[in-house]
Amino acid sequence: MSVLSRWIVTEVLRATAVVTAVFIALFLFFDFVDQLDDIGRGAYGLKEAALYVVLRLPSRLYELLPIALLVGTLAALAQLARHSELAVLRASGMSVGGLWRILALAALIQGVIIFAVGEWLVPPAEQTARSFRLQAMGGSDFSTDMRSGLWIREGEDFLNVRRLGSDGRLRELEIYRFGPDRVMTAIDQVREAEFDPVQGVWRLKEVQRRRLAPERITAESLPELEWSTELTPRVLAVLMVEPYRMSIGALYTFSRHLIRNGQNADRYLQALGRKLVYPLTALVMVTLALPFALGHARGAPIGFKVFLGTLLGVAFHLLNSLAGSLGVLAGWSPWLAAALPAMTFTLLALAMMHWVERR
Repeated sequence: MSVLSRWIVTEVLRATAVVTAVFIALFLFFDFVDQLDDIGRGAYGLKEAALYVVLRLPSRLYELLPIALLVGTLAALAQLARHSELAVLRASGMSVGGLWRILALAALIQGVIIFAVGEWLVPPAEQTARSFRLQAMGGSDFSTDMRSGLWIREGEDFLNVRRLGSDGRLRELEIYRFGPDRVMTAIDQVREAEFDPVQGVWRLKEVQRRRLAPERITAESLPELEWSTELTPRVLAVLMVEPYRMSIGALYTFSRHLIRNGQNADRYLQALGRKLVYPLTALVMVTLALPFALGHARGAPIGFKVFLGTLLGVAFHLLNSLAGSLGVLAGWSPWLAAALPAMTFTLLALAMMHWVERR
């Protein structure tokens, strides 16, 4: 890396770090205010609310890093333009493409940071934050919004979990067992299930089994029963986190499980595609910033262009968030829905760069 490239990349990353710190401070305050309504429920007080907000900090950081890069790049280039350094670079023969390649180095560094935060910090932090909040409010279990609980298909069987403990245990569950001819053969009502990592099986405790035969129904009580399945606590733990906040490995594992069992995995495939594409949005952000900065001498003031560029970044974030829902409604491929926002804004940025270069 040349001295000039190192200088520009350093300026961009320094400005991005300052913008990120400002954004984080603002959103920490907003998130804390949002928790005030829940203070007083169980043992959930001001200290617990503050800790919960801090635990969710990696998720906020993951969402804000691309926009912070856009604003930071705009601010750094505006500073260079204010001191005529950008004009000197252009007059010395540096093309728009050459400047973009330097900014792409900063985007590459930011992209690595985005990937690391989303893959290794966000999933455990989200699980810890949710478990902590539930326990502080007096509940240690996770339950779905569905009155009937959580339904999961495993091979020919169907599992209904009423309560999923933050410790990985399943409570109040029923297993509906079917034969190869899709005829129900038994129903197991289980008080609690605990996973045995050594044997790789679930230990079902206090099982009430009803066997369904054409002639009669028989019942029996079993103090403990082993159940071998691919549904490990690692797979079930993803249900405590929104798909977009899961790791790539967890998304791939759970998507594959759904597909093998004939279930719709589009939601998780879209989240997987989004996670893979999201670090590349750093390149989109610097590409969006470049034409706004280069056109500072013509038309609107640079302050307005920084504001307009920031709005574009926010619009990209909103479209990226809505793309999954739009894809489901329109019946798009999960991969197309995941990549569409990045492709759309990349084309827009390239068109703007071409227009600036021609002028």
